Amino acid sequence: MSRFDAVQAFVDEARTLHRPSELRGLLDAITKEMGFDYFALIHHVDLSGYSEALTHMEEGELVALGTYPESWIERYIADNIVANDPVLLASHRTNVGFCWSDIPTLIPVTEAHREIRERTVMAGIDDGFTVPAHVPGEANGSCNFAVATARALPYDNLKMAQLVGGFAFQAARAMVFNAFPQVKRAIKGPLTQRQLECVLYAAKGKSDWEIGQILGISQGTVKRHIEDARAHYEVGSRMQVVMRVLFEGQIGLVDALR
Repeated sequence: MSRFDAVQAFVDEARTLHRPSELRGLLDAITKEMGFDYFALIHHVDLSGYSEALTHMEEGELVALGTYPESWIERYIADNIVANDPVLLASHRTNVGFCWSDIPTLIPVTEAHREIRERTVMAGIDDGFTVPAHVPGEANGSCNFAVATARALPYDNLKMAQLVGGFAFQAARAMVFNAFPQVKRAIKGPLTQRQLECVLYAAKGKSDWEIGQILGISQGTVKRHIEDARAHYEVGSRMQVVMRVLFEGQIGLVDALR
């Protein structure tokens, strides 16, 4: 079977899966077929909700799925390495896959980053290839393929890993999204244009008075538009409205930060 045929077979089967454990088994098999030893699909967020039983995915909380050594996963979460992992930080600077040896070309490498690298090698993970996963309005993520200490990276299969990683993260993301009933209930259609404008400026940290000055409407009208948006999503705070609108892609993080 050609590499392309193997990727297509992976994609076709991944689309039929409904449980994270099934995706883990399928991805583990093609990871080994490509010449890697481990993989990790993760959202770049607080991973303290991770469960080896994958209940965090089944309940729609976050993408966190992999085959890294369990002792390393426990230490990675306990020490909150995700917040300063050079692999993840580098993935925020590119839209295409990269070898871990290329990290210094993407971010300034600090002593803390080098220490994380040393700890990773001591845990039995030597080198790797990371495929970024950036979805507007959602937390960044990545699919990371790695080889065990003293094993060579399978350079001939990196293009294949790029394709597999992208489709694998999308499959995992779909499982999490589909398992999140509150989000599914909240998607009732878009906000009105004026509601969306008010929520956008709220995301920028503007007060109701400031939003009114920018849009040429009263402070009370701004408050009413945001209250209507809260009612639309059945949430209790304006921050939750902002998160819903970002999640649905009605506004992007770039818009909110601009």
